[in-house]
Amino acid sequence: MNRGRLIFYALIISIIATLCMIPPVSAGSDELKMWGYSNPSGNPAQGDEVYALYTVEYDFDSDQESLMFYTDLYNPVWKFTIILDGVEHVKPKISGRYETLSGFELYYPRTYQTYVRAELTGTVPTTAATGEYKLIEVTHFDAAGNTDSTVKETRIFINPADMAGIQGSTEVLLSNLRADIDRYASVDVDTSAAEEKYTLANNAVATAKTSTASVQNALLDSAKGYIAEANEILKKTYAEHAINAAKKKTASLDSIINYFEVTKDLASDKSVWVIKSYNDNAKTLLVLAEEKYSSGAMDAAAEYAALSQNKADEGYSCARALNSEKGLSMPADGSVWSATTVLPSANPTNPVSTGNTGQSGSSQSTSPLDLLESLSGIGSGSGSGSSSGSSSSASPSSSDKSSSPISQIDRLTGGNGGTLSDINDILHSEVSVESTIKIFSAIYSFLVSVFDFLMNAASGISSAAKM
Repeated sequence: MNRGRLIFYALIISIIATLCMIPPVSAGSDELKMWGYSNPSGNPAQGDEVYALYTVEYDFDSDQESLMFYTDLYNPVWKFTIILDGVEHVKPKISGRYETLSGFELYYPRTYQTYVRAELTGTVPTTAATGEYKLIEVTHFDAAGNTDSTVKETRIFINPADMAGIQGSTEVLLSNLRADIDRYASVDVDTSAAEEKYTLANNAVATAKTSTASVQNALLDSAKGYIAEANEILKKTYAEHAINAAKKKTASLDSIINYFEVTKDLASDKSVWVIKSYNDNAKTLLVLAEEKYSSGAMDAAAEYAALSQNKADEGYSCARALNSEKGLSMPADGSVWSATTVLPSANPTNPVSTGNTGQSGSSQSTSPLDLLESLSGIGSGSGSGSSSGSSSSASPSSSDKSSSPISQIDRLTGGNGGTLSDINDILHSEVSVESTIKIFSAIYSFLVSVFDFLMNAASGISSAAKM
């Protein structure tokens, strides 16, 4: 008896273990899947003959379900092939925009792979306007006749009457691109890569004029792509150009400051301190410009670089004033300070054009970076609107006199907010940790300069008192 029970228990355990090793049957997905191609592959025009070949994967639970096929093509002819576990069943060709395959044809118990291959030919109908239409749409109805899922492939059916307007608007974009390339080239931006894209776009636009509507549409789409790429290239190269110009100006100011401090022993002169403050501000803005460039924000990078140049220009103006006052010969590369990165005003052919990528004038939208338009109180109201600055001649301009080092030092330490009041704005701007560290370094240098200046001033006052 005990031996019989042991055999019974062993048999039960074996059955349970066997059942556990059988993988569970996963529920099939009722969602339709469709893939294939059409010829022409692009957007056809009115009257074009279209050929399409698509395969639909389905999963039925009963023979009460069905698939309905639809197309917007005119005079369509369908050829269906039902594929059940690799075995093909070809149906005769049929015509009609709506065609239904029943579950009686499509459902077979214990089949694992079920597909329908739909071969379709038809003509693009006359349409009131160019728009999106259904090349092929497949709907799965369940046993109750409710829609279970739908898949579709669409195309733009082109009305030839609309192509003249599309051709004209693309030519406007091309014209604006040409003007933009010339504007950027006028301030020595490298436009060679943009020129290549312009040539491709120009060829596509020219060929489109004498092409059929469908080919014309494809060519104009390509031209618009080239124009968009050219505009992005111009933005990037302009940002690089503006950043490099700012670097050259701050480096030149470094040499000038070293000349005053070391060669001429003017380290304690308050005018030199003002020049250093301008240069520090320019370098801080340059850090932000490089950060924006690295993140791909080319417009913001160019804007920061322009502000950096403005601060450097103001510092250079003070340096020329000091140089003239002391009768010195400070080192200055005239080509650095006479160059400009300010773009000429844009005059787009059509206001709706997207070809204008200019960085100056009213075409620029208000940026959150405008809070840094004047990083410090220094130079407020002094002509800093152009990165061309002043010429490299030795005599100061009238604007130099109106913003003399004496008046600038007063604003630096107090009036109009001053540099210190702008530090909080800098710290709350959108910059990375690395850039923030660089900015803190610039602020530290600024504070050290302030301390040195105050100590020198106190020493001078003490010495005067003793006399």
